[in-house]
Amino acid sequence: MKVFTSLTAGLLLGVATSMAQNGAAPLRWTEGAPNATSEVKNDAKIEGLKTDDVHIYVSLADLKETEYNRVWIQVANRGSSPLDFDPQTVVLINEKEKTLPAEVASKAANSIQKFGEAKSQELSSAHCNNIAATQCQPTNTQMQMSKQVAAFSSQQAQWVRDNAIAKKTLAPGEEEQGIIMFKKEKKAANYIVRVTAGGRVFEFPVAAQNKMPSYD
Repeated sequence: MKVFTSLTAGLLLGVATSMAQNGAAPLRWTEGAPNATSEVKNDAKIEGLKTDDVHIYVSLADLKETEYNRVWIQVANRGSSPLDFDPQTVVLINEKEKTLPAEVASKAANSIQKFGEAKSQELSSAHCNNIAATQCQPTNTQMQMSKQVAAFSSQQAQWVRDNAIAKKTLAPGEEEQGIIMFKKEKKAANYIVRVTAGGRVFEFPVAAQNKMPSYD
């Protein structure tokens, strides 16, 4: 995966400075590093970072036919003390060093469903060339597409609700996994996923195509 070196250097310096007060530098995922893991599942690259106290794995993927990307994350408490994790503290940082906040999962799901319902209604509306036509009706193809869009958007929204990771305190030996939603930008881009857990900052270089819904 392409890693944007200038952004990497800039972000690493900025975060290192901010974290110096706490006495802990951020951990950046690097290919081949002793504490870094990498594997591919279902065409998605999963990057992992491990310390004595916490293991974190992330993967970014497009949520098809929506305005969102999703970051799958797994957090495992390998220490002897409880570990607090809040998905709303996870952010994406783009190549212009702009921070993109996590979306509240329930709001993202509602937005996906409403978008699908609106597009479904649009597709099922009759498109008549003759304004005075009184018998203008949508075609069977339009109606079928309308139903498919509504059903798929509803399915995607429910998937987000079912799989979103929640804020939680993990007991020693406990782990949690789920998804975090982020709004897509207009163009394909490289990002840094920044995760805060156990008093440390973990950073993962990822890429997104940022494909917008293709309904027409």
